[in-house]
Amino acid sequence: GGTYVGAAFGPSSGQVDTEGLRFQSLLTIEKDLKTFKPNLIQSYEINEDSTRFTIHLREGMKWSNGDDLTTDDWMFWYTDILTNTDVNPSVEAAYCSNGKPMVYEQIDPYTLDIVFEEPNPAFEITMARYATNIIRTFFAPKEYLKQWHKTYNPDADKLAKEEGYESWILCFKAHLDNSQAQTDCDAPDVYPWVLDRIDTNGNKFFARNPYYHVVDQEGNQLPYIDEQEAMIVQDKDVRALKLISGEIHAAGENPLPVSDYTMLKENEANGDYQVFLFENTRGSDCAFTFNITDKNPDLREIFTNVKFRQAMSYALDRNTINETLYYGKGTVRQATASADVSFMKEEFENAFIEYDVDKANALLDECGYEWNSAHTVRTMPNGQDFNIVLETIEEFVPMAEMACEYWNAVGVKVTLKQVERSYYLERGVGNERDMQAFTMDSVGEFNLRGAAFSRLRPGNAYDDLEFMRAYKDYWDSNGAKGEQPPAEIQEIYDDCLKFGTMSNTDPEYAALGESILKRISDQCWFIGVSVSPRLVIISNRLGNTPTEGTFANDYNFWKPYRGDTWYFKY
Repeated sequence: GGTYVGAAFGPSSGQVDTEGLRFQSLLTIEKDLKTFKPNLIQSYEINEDSTRFTIHLREGMKWSNGDDLTTDDWMFWYTDILTNTDVNPSVEAAYCSNGKPMVYEQIDPYTLDIVFEEPNPAFEITMARYATNIIRTFFAPKEYLKQWHKTYNPDADKLAKEEGYESWILCFKAHLDNSQAQTDCDAPDVYPWVLDRIDTNGNKFFARNPYYHVVDQEGNQLPYIDEQEAMIVQDKDVRALKLISGEIHAAGENPLPVSDYTMLKENEANGDYQVFLFENTRGSDCAFTFNITDKNPDLREIFTNVKFRQAMSYALDRNTINETLYYGKGTVRQATASADVSFMKEEFENAFIEYDVDKANALLDECGYEWNSAHTVRTMPNGQDFNIVLETIEEFVPMAEMACEYWNAVGVKVTLKQVERSYYLERGVGNERDMQAFTMDSVGEFNLRGAAFSRLRPGNAYDDLEFMRAYKDYWDSNGAKGEQPPAEIQEIYDDCLKFGTMSNTDPEYAALGESILKRISDQCWFIGVSVSPRLVIISNRLGNTPTEGTFANDYNFWKPYRGDTWYFKY
């Protein structure tokens, strides 16, 4: 029984502490972060060259509204969502092999083959990791959603306008969306809790799914907890107060900086919770990127100069930032793949990270960015003073503020602009940002394999850290939109896709992975600072909760710790 409450930093994002407990995928990721077993499916087989995956569904499994879940729902998702360019302009690399999308072949109501033209030995990772998404994953409730899809309803545009949408596409995607931005409280799902209502303050309530497919060892249907609430909070300080007052039951969603560790630890008794330090697989807690496809030609000329990017990296005193913000608990490193990647080299982690003002100034001088007459700021080639706008969200403001001071000291004025997260993401999609700061996560080996080098692949830094959007648009549209990238960037992109087709036992696997990391490192596209442990806070009222482990987007945060088995102690 009871209602579990987690913070929400906005109506469409910042809700990991509830969403992460709902996550369900085709396969579970066990606590060892290596083992998979069937979850939303009964079983599966893989052929010898990893080009065909035979999926066996659970007969009798139902959506939360009682409808049967069959391969019709899988075919609907594949045909009418994933490969429908109106709904989904491009197929994500995780559903491809070497850039070529998978194909669904329906065998019967409970059997389906997923076929790849080229081997995809990492597809098990995709089956285990991919859960909620703006276009859902692997299957969708056909009987419910088809009423808004023009293929099934010729009057879909009329219906969309009645609901206040400009087109059937926008209306359909709104009903389809089961991500943190979900607004349809009637949409069926297969998760342990499903969206039930949204109050006038924007708080979301998720009710127990009466058809959830999992039972415990005694045969009791999960989840044990009846309801979730995603409670809107203004910022991390408001969340901390609600933790201390016992209004929120767990927290792992950033911002939870190590600098708050002492304060949170001192209030453990007051809040009736415990604070833990979990492992972190980020490549950098915060990374900075410059938009090398900037719409402003003057800034683009600067940002595409690798010596400028190297200078900006040398200008940062990472040790001081680490001591000031993280009490020295962080590991200073460049933004690259996570430290435990099998082909990681120290040279990639240490590239351009020494604090060397002389070297930074020398590189900027070499670029021709001269100081103004008052020696207060450097000038750009167009004769104007440097003034780059750095956009970010709350979590990365403290580090961004310190970084700006160091950059200003070498004559490159950077002005910090904190924006709301949804707006921040929209500007990334529109190629409107000049410079950005966000986390470098999802770069553990798990994701480098499953998503063809994940965030590090050119054009795949996601909307939050995107710095070559025009090239991404070109790749996503097969050249119909955007700009054709230079040959050296295209080569890295192609090699990342090739890496996604390789088994980690392939003799060429490590060599190709190392080669990609080396070239990305040399480009200095990502400027990182450090990686710190992840703070995790859990109420003492909860049972079956973890006390150690890894808390990372690589593994869907809370997902390995089975939120459906948590319970309240009475």
